[in-house]
Amino acid sequence: VTSRTKAAGQIPALGRTMRRPQTWWGFPIATRDTRTDPSARTTGEVCSAPEASSKPLQSGQRGVSLIIAIMIVSVMMLFTTDLIINSQVNVRLATTNRDNIKAEYMAKAAMNFVALFISADLAFKLTKIQMLGPNAKDAQLVDSFQDAVFMLNTFPPIGGETAEMLSSFQEALGLSAVMDSGVLDQLKVFDGTFSFKVEDESRKIDINFFHQGRGTELLMMLEGLFSCPAERAFLEQKKITAKELAYRIKDYIDLKTDADENSGFNDEDEPYARREPKQRAKNAPLDSLDELRQIEGWDEDLHAIFSPYLTIWPFQPDQDKRSFMPINVNTSSRGLLQCLFPESRGDCQEKVALFFKKREAEQLAVGGDGKKMVDVLRETLCYSGSEGTNDRASWFTQMSNVFKIETIGTVGDTSKRLTAVIERTVPDLQKKEKGSNKLLFWKMN
Repeated sequence: VTSRTKAAGQIPALGRTMRRPQTWWGFPIATRDTRTDPSARTTGEVCSAPEASSKPLQSGQRGVSLIIAIMIVSVMMLFTTDLIINSQVNVRLATTNRDNIKAEYMAKAAMNFVALFISADLAFKLTKIQMLGPNAKDAQLVDSFQDAVFMLNTFPPIGGETAEMLSSFQEALGLSAVMDSGVLDQLKVFDGTFSFKVEDESRKIDINFFHQGRGTELLMMLEGLFSCPAERAFLEQKKITAKELAYRIKDYIDLKTDADENSGFNDEDEPYARREPKQRAKNAPLDSLDELRQIEGWDEDLHAIFSPYLTIWPFQPDQDKRSFMPINVNTSSRGLLQCLFPESRGDCQEKVALFFKKREAEQLAVGGDGKKMVDVLRETLCYSGSEGTNDRASWFTQMSNVFKIETIGTVGDTSKRLTAVIERTVPDLQKKEKGSNKLLFWKMN
């Protein structure tokens, strides 16, 4: 490189002279002029055209391009983040909606599963009676806690994982010859699980039959329930008697608009008219046991104590009147039976305690052998009454007809609860009835 070339600031590169262009906001606008830009002279650059020269950049303009680049990158990052978040939310919503639908159908499948068991249990018992032949005249249908319907409460949640466990049990116990493996294969495709709980509503007092105007038996049953020693003492603290409480329930539900003198009021609407806002007696069947809280004198304490012994199912229409729904003596609670039979708490207490022990431990079922219910109650609960008017034996039976089913379908983190009430009936062939179950109520939560 010659000294003239170096003095001119020219660097030969493949026969050409390299010059650094002048830029504005990152864009080239002209080559730098050595006459006006001292940096061009120090770096050896020359201006190829004097007219292309411009003023030097101000110090505040040198970082504008960096700021703009940072702003553009920030906007792009915000946009990308918002897009990712929206995508995740949409995926989550779609997954939740899918799991909700699956869980709902899992709960419905569990309800149908229990309804099938209820029908199959009835068919099995009817077939068993028919097989007795001439001896079937004294046989009766008997329901107890040893039935397959109530054994469902001991089942774990059923689903794909349970199918694997059942399949291993089937192979270990050698049950493949009598069990269809196809059922278990279908169960394995379940994405979630379902569980169920069966409760016998026939073991309780149905207070909705007050609406039919046939409440004589119900009044006696409620007075007996409220008159147990501990319960009576509790009501005395509330300054209310067992008779008053029973008649207030009757006045609230029955069709009559006048109050019974035993309720403690001259007008059945009197205690409700004092409320804000003003209310009136319903004079209609209860839609839920929680409505008992609307009755004068019935508070949370009474509801917690007595509601487990009461039910509102079934309610029959007026054209199909019955005095009340008999209570199944085999599934009814010990507390209710001892309240309705005060004589069981006296000298007969040891005998009655032995009966309940056998019933709970050995799943003993009474009735079904042709004996009258009055004789069964005398042997088990020391019943001192007789057949005739106000016969307490007519309050009881040995079979159950109404069942409350609660099922839960679970898929992932989503659960659906289905509550249904089913009444089991024997189909009437003359009416061309095919189903053995009537769905009285259902609710999905």
